Amino acid sequence: MDNSNNLARMIPTEVRAFFILSLLLLTGCSGMQTRLTAPEDITATTCRDLFQKVNTAIDNTAVRDYGSSSIKEFPYLRTTRLLASFNHELRSESSPWKAWIGHMADLDAQARAFELRNLPISVTNRQNEILLNYLNRCRELLIAVDLTELEHRTLLRDITHVPDDYVGWWQALGLYPLTAPIVAVGISAWHRRTHDIFAMPLTSLPVKGKMIRWAPTSTSFPATTGDLLPHKPMSTQQISKILYQSRDSLGIPLPTATELNQLFETFAPIWEVDVVDENDHIGMVFWEENKPSVDITRPTLYRKVSHTRFGNLVLLQLNYVVWFPARPGNDIYAGQLDGINWRVTLGPDGEPWLYDTIHNCGCYHQFFPSRHLQLRKGLPSAYFEFPLLPQLAPEQQPLVLRIAHHTHFIQRVYHDKEINDSPPGAGIQTRQPMLWKNYDELRSLPSYNEYLSLFGKYGLVTGTERAERFLLWPMGIRSPGAMRQWGRHPTAFNGRRHFDDAFLIESLFERAHKIQ
Repeated sequence: MDNSNNLARMIPTEVRAFFILSLLLLTGCSGMQTRLTAPEDITATTCRDLFQKVNTAIDNTAVRDYGSSSIKEFPYLRTTRLLASFNHELRSESSPWKAWIGHMADLDAQARAFELRNLPISVTNRQNEILLNYLNRCRELLIAVDLTELEHRTLLRDITHVPDDYVGWWQALGLYPLTAPIVAVGISAWHRRTHDIFAMPLTSLPVKGKMIRWAPTSTSFPATTGDLLPHKPMSTQQISKILYQSRDSLGIPLPTATELNQLFETFAPIWEVDVVDENDHIGMVFWEENKPSVDITRPTLYRKVSHTRFGNLVLLQLNYVVWFPARPGNDIYAGQLDGINWRVTLGPDGEPWLYDTIHNCGCYHQFFPSRHLQLRKGLPSAYFEFPLLPQLAPEQQPLVLRIAHHTHFIQRVYHDKEINDSPPGAGIQTRQPMLWKNYDELRSLPSYNEYLSLFGKYGLVTGTERAERFLLWPMGIRSPGAMRQWGRHPTAFNGRRHFDDAFLIESLFERAHKIQ
């Protein structure tokens, strides 16, 4: 495991700031603030110099954001696996090309804002907003200067990609062809245990503690009254209209903030947890004594928008993420922080086509297909992790996610007609409202008089390492079991698979031949 980010965080902020500030001064960055006060001095040369020096400061203070991938030759753009999937499909003069560039520019602007805020105050001298404005103007200038030339546009298309999150030389050193089949045996055993749990009647599922339900309040009102949803869900016709009308020239649905609020409310699941101790409580992530923690007095549901490609369509995905303080225990899977990402993939008809879920380590990927999809025939068998499909998805909302204590494994997905009614045999429940928060807030959290990202190098969360990494490193995954940033989730030990792969769903599923 790479510990460079851990070591960087152990160095006092003042010391880090001193060295980086000295470096910036030695490299000629002392005039940066002067240029900021004179926007008319912006030129392609000064802009390239500024991006280089800001990148140096970011990397040396270990505040690089890994939510999107940098493009070395074009430091004012960043990409994702979705955007990289378009690179060889675009003509340089087309309107989709402009949208493509626009998305990558927006990604860099967003990441820069977090990185600048996470820099030590002594480096930025509290000039974050001024510096960010300068960078944004420089980005516009460099796009206009560089990307008017066909040669540069061709280069950009050729080099735009996201490196996968597997380390090939680890696999070679760990004799992957020999060790992967051994790991596959353990994965198959977990699949069988999961199918056995899902085959049990709901009333027969074990309850070790107290069943508690968490449900989000309306996004339109603060979570102070304790009123849980229900809300008036959107109809499939309304959803379909929003998805269609919000498409950009790449075909990517981009609903407005108000529309996203409605969509997230419509498909928000109910989190039903068997609570034995505080580690089974959902909470809000914060920094405490230089380590990430979870405040269980503030149950929070983090949300994030993503997209996937399916045939000639780009589908909208709604991600719902929760965090627990820890996965307790003395086994190799135990450690600080745990969590679940529940994802809803919407079809153009306004109906959910697929639900899938991972833990926030990228582990335990499960799929719950609707009547719209079926598993592809002829999937590989060798060095391939067969997708786990514990059950078909219920067709009605809201969905309840039944979650086990300790492991936080999902044990059932079912529809509950009245969210305030207890399911049969579940015993007495308490119900708690949840706050809504944007997942991207985790990229810059307050910590004393500064800001820190929850995520460190390679998107890993410092302090959440699991002992399983000492056994599973030959699979090529950095620190298996550790919590990760969205966009940095490898999800298979056999073969290579990423949660944000633009063609993940298409590679595993196809349209069902008959839809009732």
